[in-house]
Amino acid sequence: MILAKSLFAGAGMLVYAGAGCFSPTILEDDGEIVMLRYGPWATVGEVSAKANAMCGEYDRAAALVADAESLAEPGFREATFACVDPDREAA
Repeated sequence: MILAKSLFAGAGMLVYAGAGCFSPTILEDDGEIVMLRYGPWATVGEVSAKANAMCGEYDRAAALVADAESLAEPGFREATFACVDPDREAA
């Protein structure tokens, strides 16, 4: 019984520790450009939402510039967003 509880607790810790690996990794964020690396479990929409939040810190909106396979990590993608004036994006 104790062994079973330990196994389940250990599995829970693995899930908890690995949860941070599922969020997009910030490669660059300078108020002009936001670059994010993300895995196959994320959608471009989810990554765009994170980029919008990051550009929002500068009162700007994210506009997708490029989305390509990562050369650094197979199976991952890298998305580049330009932080633009929200009025210009809508035009």
